[in-house]
Amino acid sequence: MKRHLIPLLCLLAVANLHANGGGYSKGVVSTSAFQPIGVDQVEMLSERLEIDLHIEYADIRIEYVLHNPGKKVTVECGFPAATAGSFYMSEEQRKARPPVTLDHFMIEADGKRLAAHLLPDDIRLSGNSNGRSSIHLTSWHLVKIPFSQGQTRKVSVSYRNEYFRGSSGAEDRVSLTYLFSAAGLWAGPIKQGAVTVNPVTVDAGNVSLNHPKRFIRSDGALKWSFTDLEPTLEDDLVISVGRNIFTQHLENAPGDELPSLTYVATGGTWKDDRIVGASWQLYSRRFTAKTSSWLKEADGAEHTPDLLHDANRSTAWVEGAEGDGISEHLTLTLDKPSNVRRMGIVNGFMKSRELYFANNRVWQWAVSVNGGKTFFVEVPDEPLEHEYFWIDLPKSSELVKTIKLEIAAIRPGSTYRDTALSEVVLSIPLEKAPRIQPVR
Repeated sequence: MKRHLIPLLCLLAVANLHANGGGYSKGVVSTSAFQPIGVDQVEMLSERLEIDLHIEYADIRIEYVLHNPGKKVTVECGFPAATAGSFYMSEEQRKARPPVTLDHFMIEADGKRLAAHLLPDDIRLSGNSNGRSSIHLTSWHLVKIPFSQGQTRKVSVSYRNEYFRGSSGAEDRVSLTYLFSAAGLWAGPIKQGAVTVNPVTVDAGNVSLNHPKRFIRSDGALKWSFTDLEPTLEDDLVISVGRNIFTQHLENAPGDELPSLTYVATGGTWKDDRIVGASWQLYSRRFTAKTSSWLKEADGAEHTPDLLHDANRSTAWVEGAEGDGISEHLTLTLDKPSNVRRMGIVNGFMKSRELYFANNRVWQWAVSVNGGKTFFVEVPDEPLEHEYFWIDLPKSSELVKTIKLEIAAIRPGSTYRDTALSEVVLSIPLEKAPRIQPVR
């Protein structure tokens, strides 16, 4: 095993892959296999990694089998988390932000939960010295694992990792990085390993890996098995779950954060200041929405259907019927019949995560197009700050004039019985790239 690998070097290489030249960044750039600190006698007999991909985050589970062939020792292990500084973030703002905590972090040894503590850090791994467009190691989750002489232990780790989102000009990337190279600090190779990447609620067609030839597709998942791996920086796993190039078109409506029409290119590459090989769609909010009811608050606030296409996730249509809103419905009438193939929704009341879970969310919609046959769609219970949940509409030669959605089942809120829907957008595929100059 190569001993020159150190945690910062491992993180630095991956951070450079994600450093962006402007725009914004959000989320955890990378996490890793946990790393021994100051001890190199313990071997990693196996590592089994399972990654469940959701729309805006991944649930990660890792199971290690570790063996201590030497004397009794206590190994302190660290799980690093690195984040990207915003292009507009000052040095003072960067230093003032709290250290990153991995959501739902839990570690067990032989079935017994271990105590972990958060160690703040502030090390710039890449980027400019002023902290802009840079990657910073912000925290460590530290645990201590005792080993007796000759002992073999099973260690299980789980946590939730929000995707890293980086924008450079008009390009938006969403990704997750797992650093296998961090395991280079254990004694010997990883004798056996298995990786499973499972698209759960994310669109599987948008998932790509930096080492695609290593993986096989089985039962909808991507799987890789290996033996005697001495991990280097080349073995780090980068999973991309979305790559869009946006170009806004037309003027904003009064009060809108986004225009009512937006060109979106999925995939493709920049070449000679043009987008080549992309699939183009037109995102449209040009429809009227009528609903069976809406909620009127005691203070006079009204959650009307117009709020469904105001491009503002902090507002929502909320049904106003008694009970949970079962059978309440809304009908979208397009300003102009169009070849709509997908409908994107933001479920629940997304003004905040607290309000999302406090109110009812739709579990199942009954959907019909142009008054045709009804089909049912189950919606994952995931608050969406950036993305949409996409509903595929039936293929038809007929242009879409109306879309009706009826609440068939709900997930109950913790506080209120009102059912909410924050946003709707319609996706119209384009046969060729529009004649516009993309914003860069």
